[in-house]
Amino acid sequence: MSTRFFGIDGGGSQSRLAVYDANGTRLAWVAGGSTNRYTVGFEPACMNIRALIQKMQEAYDIDVRECIAGCFASAGLTENAEKDSFRRFFLSENIRMPVMLCNDAFAALTGGTGKKEGMIVVSGTGSIAAGMDMHGNTVRAGGLGHLISDEGSGFKIGLDGIRAATAAWEHHGAATILTPMLFAHYQINTIRELFPFLYTRFDKSKIASFAPSVFQAARQRDATAAAILHTAAHELASLARSVYDSLFSETAVELVFSGGVLDNEPVFARQLAAYITDSLPHVRLIRRRFDAATGACILAGLNLPGTK
Repeated sequence: MSTRFFGIDGGGSQSRLAVYDANGTRLAWVAGGSTNRYTVGFEPACMNIRALIQKMQEAYDIDVRECIAGCFASAGLTENAEKDSFRRFFLSENIRMPVMLCNDAFAALTGGTGKKEGMIVVSGTGSIAAGMDMHGNTVRAGGLGHLISDEGSGFKIGLDGIRAATAAWEHHGAATILTPMLFAHYQINTIRELFPFLYTRFDKSKIASFAPSVFQAARQRDATAAAILHTAAHELASLARSVYDSLFSETAVELVFSGGVLDNEPVFARQLAAYITDSLPHVRLIRRRFDAATGACILAGLNLPGTK
């Protein structure tokens, strides 16, 4: 009988499929396209899962259908209806072993802590905080998209930077070096040249691309940029507190950070860590132990019937 587990870390831009054995040894790893149905659509997401499975078989001669359990953790996968549609897809592909379906934040959490229980705060283009207790109960905060959420994310930081630069340019906001940085970053001569990706063909990643300029301006002691980052850190800390209060309540728990903003901006990450530990003394920040694809494999094993 197979003792292999597969895990899919399905991101909004790229997905990864890993296979581990029961001893915790990674046997194979492949990458492919997005599996976020809200980014590429349901059918293209399924096609990308199918392509990952085929790539695994061609590159390593490993058929995931022979695994004992699996986990599909993807962005845009939270509600039962969303899970049911992918559950039917896996069955149609003759993948009939137990497959856990969850949001990709929980794979990143489990990979980060190396176990089921813990918390994660993610800040990349988007943002989310999530937690899982020892019984498998889960809570998340944020992660609801750029229109009503994305607190403390690269998108929100970039957008706030664009707004502040525009307000200064129109002389109804505080002067800030973000204004010349905005014109230089997007290579524009007027603010209206931003309209195509702001309104006509909305591009979330292009807005988020201005976030590094906000961090640069803060390092140059620009008060407006510093205020934007102060707010962003407090918003992320608030998401973490919401998760902790809902799930753990005075219990010691480990927390990991993930996402491009927190990976690439250590000063900001330390600021956020200070806000979290000040308000949540039972939370201990740790370095990530494994990646999210590994976390999905761990969840696959933990999801087996009879596994605690």
